[in-house]
Amino acid sequence: MTLGDIARDLGLYDLMEPAYSRYRARTWQREGCLTPAPNAVKRQMLKGIAQECALRTLIETGTFKGDTVRALRKDFDRIVSVELSSELYARALRRTRHQGNVELVLGDSALVLTSIVNTLDRPALFWLDAHYSGGRTALGDTVSPIEAEMNAVLGASVRGHVVLIDDAREFHDSERSGYPAAEVVYLMADQHDYRVSEEHDVFHLRPN
Repeated sequence: MTLGDIARDLGLYDLMEPAYSRYRARTWQREGCLTPAPNAVKRQMLKGIAQECALRTLIETGTFKGDTVRALRKDFDRIVSVELSSELYARALRRTRHQGNVELVLGDSALVLTSIVNTLDRPALFWLDAHYSGGRTALGDTVSPIEAEMNAVLGASVRGHVVLIDDAREFHDSERSGYPAAEVVYLMADQHDYRVSEEHDVFHLRPN
């Protein structure tokens, strides 16, 4: 267990996170905004887009250690996060046991995301980050469930969802990473009348 894990379990991470995020963002900017951006910067991106688009629900795939769920707990009325690893799910469940606006789901996002999407009656912000990346992350039937996830979200009856997909660089190097090619993301978005842009290693999908 790392010092960061211990801090998370003790609740200290939540106290340190705002200051640490500001520090990481400043350091990243001084170093030239290299790819990939640190998670702190990506969380600020999520927060900014949610405010811009007046989105009060966050749906995340790939809970991992629960840092996003905790860092953005005051910025959304409802947060749903899906995790494939039973070990990581259990740890995140302990971290969020007093967080009334979070729902953690244990399962494969390729299979369970549709049922979550069907509970929505208004547009939400989606943070799709359930790709396998080695280490403690879980590997499902595919390295990245992004095609099933995009079909679930972009084909939903409720229109207006905003979708962010992490690790764009891996899609641009699909032969090495095993991810679907970036062209797949662009094609699927176009089929559902969404436009795509990229910023700081993240695909941004917004409805036309």
